[in-house]
Amino acid sequence: MKEILNYVLYGEEEHELFTNYLHIENIKVRSEIHGWKFRPHQHHNLQQFFYIEEGGGYVLIEGKEQPIYANSIIVIPSLTIHGFNFLPETKGWVLTIPDLYLQKTFIDEPTIIEDISQKALFSCTDKIAQQEFKFLLSSMEKEHTKATAIHGLNLRCLATLLITKIINMNPVSANSTKPITNKKQFIFQEFRELINKEFKKRLAVAGYAKLLAITPTHLNRICRNTLNASASDLINERTFIEAKRLLIYTSMTISEISYELGYMEPAHFSKSFHKNIGQTPSSFRKDLTISVAN
Repeated sequence: MKEILNYVLYGEEEHELFTNYLHIENIKVRSEIHGWKFRPHQHHNLQQFFYIEEGGGYVLIEGKEQPIYANSIIVIPSLTIHGFNFLPETKGWVLTIPDLYLQKTFIDEPTIIEDISQKALFSCTDKIAQQEFKFLLSSMEKEHTKATAIHGLNLRCLATLLITKIINMNPVSANSTKPITNKKQFIFQEFRELINKEFKKRLAVAGYAKLLAITPTHLNRICRNTLNASASDLINERTFIEAKRLLIYTSMTISEISYELGYMEPAHFSKSFHKNIGQTPSSFRKDLTISVAN
């Protein structure tokens, strides 16, 4: 592919940061326009949550095609390349939320930010939970069309409930209420808990593997099988979630943030941040400062 399509919403190319607005729509609305097919694309600074009520099809996430069925839940973090081939008349909803909104909402809950920054596809098999998802999403869809004074507050409350419910149901979430069913899952959750405790020490994968009493190869294999990501990917992700939080909500200098996160040299931090986020720390901070001011 020569160029990755980058949209605000699929087919809409407005060049805006889209930082303070929640958008929800029925899957059918946009799917009918595009023949139920969405070419691989990504969204900058936007996260999407899908709930498939009826129908299904296939989703392509970072080059991996997977089937989706009724009551599937799909989490697409920002800058994740994804596409869809829905069965005609598939029913469901897609909720689009700015990264900045999520950072603000869960500022005191770093493990939740980490959880919702992971791409995910799983099935909701609990009948009561299915009804709860449908109620929350249909309520948001109705609220989205209103122009009342508390319309925004209602949307934010419903969105927060929805997100925490998705996290609770996600079998690989550190905050999941689902029971751990096997040893690999237990090791994976232990690894994520260790990352949250130790990420500022800049431990290598081998350091975490030693704490878990397994080999680095085995730890990487568990991470690949669980999230299709390497152990170092997960370590870096937690580091840069914290980096973005510090850039947004503190007046710390870039150098102070780099030392806070365990980097010996600010230049190394800036280079790593640019590699992982696609912007320098200073440009990331500047963009968000402009968006908040506006």
